Amino acid sequence: MAPVSDQPGSDLPGALEAITRDVAASNPQLYRHLALYLQVLRDVLPHRLEQTVFHLVTRVHAPRYLALEPSVRQHLRQRLALHLRRCGSLLTVEQLAALAAQMARESDRRRRLAQRRLLERLTEGAAELADGAPPPVPQGSVHLERSLPLAGDPPRWGAPAAGGQAPRSEPGLALPFAFPFSISFADGGDALQEPPETEGPSGDAGGGPEGAEEPIHDHPGPDSLGEADEAPELDFDGGDPGPWERGSLPTDPVELLRWLDGMDHALQRRLRNLSHAVNVELLRAGVSPTLLPVSLLDAALHGRVDSAPAPPHLLRLPLPFPLPGLPPGLPATAVLLRSADLELEEPRLRTCRRRLQQHRQELRRMAGRFRRLQRRLAIHQAERLWLQDLPPPSPPAD
Repeated sequence: MAPVSDQPGSDLPGALEAITRDVAASNPQLYRHLALYLQVLRDVLPHRLEQTVFHLVTRVHAPRYLALEPSVRQHLRQRLALHLRRCGSLLTVEQLAALAAQMARESDRRRRLAQRRLLERLTEGAAELADGAPPPVPQGSVHLERSLPLAGDPPRWGAPAAGGQAPRSEPGLALPFAFPFSISFADGGDALQEPPETEGPSGDAGGGPEGAEEPIHDHPGPDSLGEADEAPELDFDGGDPGPWERGSLPTDPVELLRWLDGMDHALQRRLRNLSHAVNVELLRAGVSPTLLPVSLLDAALHGRVDSAPAPPHLLRLPLPFPLPGLPPGLPATAVLLRSADLELEEPRLRTCRRRLQQHRQELRRMAGRFRRLQRRLAIHQAERLWLQDLPPPSPPAD
């Protein structure tokens, strides 16, 4: 039997162990680079957010801002500073790892729920088919008639058909139209309805104890804003606590790449939560006439909606209908902080990101070699077991 590769099978475990040792040796440097990136982000975020809000209240909604009382303007600045402090305290490696683990658990829960619902529908459909009943037709489906189109003379409109029943008049095709998002209006803070969430306005877990988990579908109070129903999907196995909950960086290069992806998703979630909290405060103060939900902010972050050109950290969205408080044709504008925009504006952040990207490229190279070695080792072990399971040769016949 030909060997699997030019590398003996006995050397494969040693090669895998050598890769994990190299990853473990480089993990402290990776941690320092990531911690430095977050430190610089905490330093530059207040100034960038202040510039964004300044542009919004002076260039977009200047008349509304001029109509505010001095006490309202002062309260608005205090609330924005509070959200910044809360978000800054959560922009650490440990806090982002905790959020990444929470997002992975929620992603796994939604995936399992969708699988269970699909299985229930398939079971119900199989039971109905076994009873001889026709399968249910989903609402809004188009029924296709299987009879020949020219079989017999079609009945005249309004005349009795072949079965003695008059055909139903053909109504106009009713296509239900629903906007992919909802917009809330409020004259005061008490009338505002917030989206379901897990975290607080700046990424904290609902204002509760540190590390406490909140159900995502609970209706939050006026100071608990932020989480959308849709989160970035992270690979997560329900029986595995995930690489973000092990207290240290993974030494497996594949798992470490997954860990870095989760940290990027968690950072994006923190900035999105802060953006939504700022938008809510602007609505409550009477500066912004509309509030774009977090689901729409997520869609803009992932490029699923077409937005108009706007300055950094602002989202300008053309709406298909006029809104009260906005002139006709004027798009809705909201704050949307993006790490890419921050890096373009801040040279220090670009330098930190460049170091992280170099580390990620090296990890990809090591992960590719790690997978190849694992595959070779699995093939080698399977060949050895196959040879062990062969029956012993029968003795030669006399």
